[in-house]
Amino acid sequence: MNYFNQHSFTLSAIIVYAVVAVILLRDGVRILDVVALAAMASALSLSWLLLRPGPSTLTEVDAVEVRLAARKPTLLEFQSEY
Repeated sequence: MNYFNQHSFTLSAIIVYAVVAVILLRDGVRILDVVALAAMASALSLSWLLLRPGPSTLTEVDAVEVRLAARKPTLLEFQSEY
């Protein structure tokens, strides 16, 4: 179950893509069907690349403490890798 939790976007994108592919290709392969599937794959891939979390800018505890002690407003954000 943990695998499905961490990869829910990827799995749901694959399922939706497969359903759309079956619907589009049930009457034969046409150029517009292929273009639509390519556009959908590109959109899903781009959204995954843009929405995935990136590496942390501060990885050491000392660096975080220095930033917090600087007396400036600081946003402290915790996020999971998935």
